Amino acid sequence: MRCSSCEPLLDRYLEGTLSPREMIDTSAHIATCAACARLLEEVKVIDALLFTTDVPELPNNFTFAVMAETRSLPAPKRLQHRVWSFVTLYVTAAWIAALATFAVSGASLPKVGAAIAAGFGNLAQSFSGGASGIAQGAPALATFGVGVLSVDLALAAVAATVYFLIRPRLAAHLASVSEAQ
Repeated sequence: MRCSSCEPLLDRYLEGTLSPREMIDTSAHIATCAACARLLEEVKVIDALLFTTDVPELPNNFTFAVMAETRSLPAPKRLQHRVWSFVTLYVTAAWIAALATFAVSGASLPKVGAAIAAGFGNLAQSFSGGASGIAQGAPALATFGVGVLSVDLALAAVAATVYFLIRPRLAAHLASVSEAQ
């Protein structure tokens, strides 16, 4: 048996939870290897220290003292949300949604440009025709406006949810993970 195979087994060797064959092999290796025998003695000392720990005696007013100290600390400051960071998040989400829609629809850039130009041409033609032109184009314009506002509100709701709910929770989770390490 090699030292690299023996060292991980020393705890279980002391506990007696190894298989009979592993116990014999480990015992034979410890008898012939001074380094593993020293390591076994260190493990025995550590185990003995772990079993002989005493619970520290706390003063009677320990809880009161801790709470008083906590109350004397300054109140945590409320997290200030900058408007520009929210706007940046919103614009980024809007561009991602627009690019995803463009990619999913399979439309080419010239086709999309032509459709936008045609839409603006129809809109300009409706407004240039006077009151009757506006009246004819109003249903299409209202439908377009409602559609844009609906998408805009949905994107704003997603961006606000990410910024105000998910981001602080993610930051708290990451902080707890880094403290645990």
